Parts: sequence; structure tokens; C-alpha cells
Amino acid sequence: MKIGRQAWMIQTSGDLSLKDRMALLSHSLLPALKQSIKMYAFASQSKRNVQHDLSLDDLYLPDSADVKQALQKMQSCSSEALQNHCLRTWCYAVAFAKMQNLKRDDELLAVSCLLHDLGMTEQHYQHHENCRCFAGQGAYAAKDWSIEQGWHAPRADQLFDVISMHMNPYVALEDGIEAHLLQQAASCDVIGSRGFEFSPQFRLQLQQQYPRLDFNHKMIEFSQLEAINRPKSRTAMVVQSGFKQLINLNPYLVK
Repeated sequence: MKIGRQAWMIQTSGDLSLKDRMALLSHSLLPALKQSIKMYAFASQSKRNVQHDLSLDDLYLPDSADVKQALQKMQSCSSEALQNHCLRTWCYAVAFAKMQNLKRDDELLAVSCLLHDLGMTEQHYQHHENCRCFAGQGAYAAKDWSIEQGWHAPRADQLFDVISMHMNPYVALEDGIEAHLLQQAASCDVIGSRGFEFSPQFRLQLQQQYPRLDFNHKMIEFSQLEAINRPKSRTAMVVQSGFKQLINLNPYLVK
């Protein structure tokens, strides 16, 4: 049973067993560590491994009613800093997809990115009574929202998995293209993972369009409190692995 998926969340309420921890260490943290090594290695080089000369002008949110409703949902309960993080995450996700020529469901990806941190909001932090994981809470909230929008159960379940799995340190392509893209994009924005694949111009453009404001401070504050309140969660494990330091040492933030 894949860690982070809905079946796992229902069975565990988001608590990691020893077996789960070992699985994350072997299948998630090691790939994430390799990405971190590349991140710091390329950050010190003058020539970056930029695969495409991307511009924000090349990225468009899908023009669908559900995406518009998801944007309104995010804005209704999220701080400006969190809204900007979600929008930057979508930009990175689509950029990664373009660079890798990945065939994705653009609407599902957009909605997942926009709603992936509902569990960080006051409105949805305790959305589901039997969940001890903010990513799971956000996934439950997003799934309930999607059903209200008229989504069929399989697609709503897919939205749950994409959002819930983003808290894994690494999500492989075979675990789902949208889930892979969301996790990689959120990680890129928060700690700089794979940031070397983007030009300084693109990152500057992104930061000017969607300023970070006090996002770093709020993310550190939230994750540390989550680790205390939900000590068996994936967030707690990530915090214990040095999450605060990774946020503060992100080498790809435009100064």
C-alpha cells in the first residue's frame, strides 16, 4: 500500500509505522538527497543546466470552470503568501512537464497545485476528524470540494492521492505524472530542489509575479508546530531530517 494514497491514509490516519519510515528512507529520502546534492553543486556554478528558456508568458492556467472555482477556493481561505506559493508551485509543475514532455491532465494538475495546501489553512486544518496529517487534511478537503463540483469518484480519488502524496520526500513518475509534478514543484519552491534547471531570469520573473512575502517563516513555523501536534506524521519526519535548514539554505531564491 503506497504511503500517502487514500487507502493508506484511511488505514493509518496519517501515522507512519516503523515499516513506513524505512520505506520512505529507502524509496523517497535517498532520491531526494541526490537531488539536494545536485541543487547545491549546480548553485555554485556560473553555467546552469537550463533545459529551456521558459517565460511566465508561456504558462497559462487552464480556462475551465473547475480551475476558476479552485482558484477562488484557494483565495477564500489562504493567506497571500500561501496563495503565491500555490501559484508558483503550479508554474514550476507546468514548467517541469514542458521540459520533460510529460503528458499530463492539465486541469487535474492545476487544481491539485492550487488546493494542495488547504490543510495549512485554519478552515481545513481539522477538516477530517480521523486524520493526523496536514497533507491528508488538505486532500480530504479538496476531494470534498471536487465532489461538490460534480467530479466523479475516480477523479476525486485521484485528486486526493496527488495532493496527499506531495508530502512524500520523493514521488516517482510511475506513481502518477500529476503526483510527481506536484511534489517536485512544491519541493522546488520550498527548498530549491531542481532549481538549477531554471534560468535566473525565469525565477526572478516568478518571484516578481508571485512574491514570497513571509512564506519561508510561515512554512517553518507551521511545519514545526505540525511535528509537535502530529509527531508520527510525514511532516514530523521531514522536520527531524532538517527541513528548517533546507528552507533557509535554498540557493535559488532571488535576493
